[in-house]
Amino acid sequence: MSDIRGLSAWMKLLLNQKLPSINSVVLEVCQLNDSSESSADDLAQIILRDANLTSKVLRVANTVHYNRSSKPVQTVSRAIVQIGFIEVKNITLASVLIDSLLSGKPKAMLLQRLARSFHAAVQARAMVPKLDSDRREQVFIAALLRQVADLALLASQETAAEQFIVERDLYPDDEHSIAMKYLGVGIDTLNKELIKEWKLGDLLLDAVSPVQKSGALAGIVNLADQISQHIEQGLTSPQMTEHCLQLAKICQLSVEESHQQILLMADEAAAIASSYGADKILPQLPDRQQILEATAQYAVTDHELVRHLNLLFKLFQLGDNLTKILHSAVLCLHEGAGLARVSLMLMDYKSKSFEPRYVAGRDTLVWRQQLKIELDKLHKGELLHDLLLKQQPIWRPKNTASQPLAGLEVLLPQDGDCLVASLKVEKRIFALFYADAAGKAVTPRQFAEFQLVANTLQLMLQHNEAAV
Repeated sequence: MSDIRGLSAWMKLLLNQKLPSINSVVLEVCQLNDSSESSADDLAQIILRDANLTSKVLRVANTVHYNRSSKPVQTVSRAIVQIGFIEVKNITLASVLIDSLLSGKPKAMLLQRLARSFHAAVQARAMVPKLDSDRREQVFIAALLRQVADLALLASQETAAEQFIVERDLYPDDEHSIAMKYLGVGIDTLNKELIKEWKLGDLLLDAVSPVQKSGALAGIVNLADQISQHIEQGLTSPQMTEHCLQLAKICQLSVEESHQQILLMADEAAAIASSYGADKILPQLPDRQQILEATAQYAVTDHELVRHLNLLFKLFQLGDNLTKILHSAVLCLHEGAGLARVSLMLMDYKSKSFEPRYVAGRDTLVWRQQLKIELDKLHKGELLHDLLLKQQPIWRPKNTASQPLAGLEVLLPQDGDCLVASLKVEKRIFALFYADAAGKAVTPRQFAEFQLVANTLQLMLQHNEAAV
């Protein structure tokens, strides 16, 4: 466990030890008044203090996106006059951030996150009408910094920070509990404090708030962030389908046109990253061909479960380790069948109890600490007792008083539909498969898919047993 715990400890580390250059320059730039003439002079002086920053700002200012005239911008003052104070201010902020994060030898995880942020920024800017240049730049910088806490944590190269990011990516629904485990502070809280400390603006604060107060612009920032996270799944994955519908509504496009805009911005992200001198992140940016291949895969299977079953069988055919196969089976039910919460509980033969080993879904990570089902405490008429007796998958509807949940009550304190199945190895109970709809009703199709995955996994376990 890290010695750095809590908000004040992380803020002190990130602001004073790990990111001092960001801290000083960002503060100076963000404190400038957007409407003051003296602020334009102050901004020019801040930029001119650093030859490298001056060169970068002028290079970006002369790209087609900013300078549409035939005359090159040769001075910082001219850049502010020709393309605008806010535009130059945001170019400066982005340049300082990128330079600081890419200094030294940044790890792959940081490069991936920065590439995702850059891609989100480009997608966000494209959702704002071209005539509204000020707002286009506001959403660009807000989307670029939407995950500022993630970027700062990874730049710190602290082990606890990297462990948090890795585990949170595996279990995104349990983000807060994972953050408390490794950081001692919620990631949303850390995000807000960095935004306030660096005075990154109200738009960014609205975007990271649970309830968006400003409406449209904060929504655009968050939608672009979501697109950057899910685009590698293909344009017709369940998540991206929803994002494309939202984008189409915002930009008044057809769904097909929204696909084309997303692909164009994915291409443009690489060009703009190059203009900022961020060549290190280019390999991490989304590739059009890979996006189209992933989209085609979804079009062929037309169902998420099929894709996950294909992956499960590939792991099995490759003779991959059992851990990957079991984890993949859990994801089959959670992401493929759309069951809200899933767990595979393995038998501990020494203590004669079932313990959650693989989980997926909101708030399931804590099950590993909260749940332990002891065989000698099961009683006739209870759900698990009946399951182990009959050896057939069971769908228990909500409020089935004649079949108490018993040891599973901690998972469904308010009751609800749940599915259970047992798995055997060498004629002995090996594991329990559990899934529920988080208090809602399970559909007949979900029960059929639950049985399919459970039976498939049982056959794989039997094959492994025979092979041994």
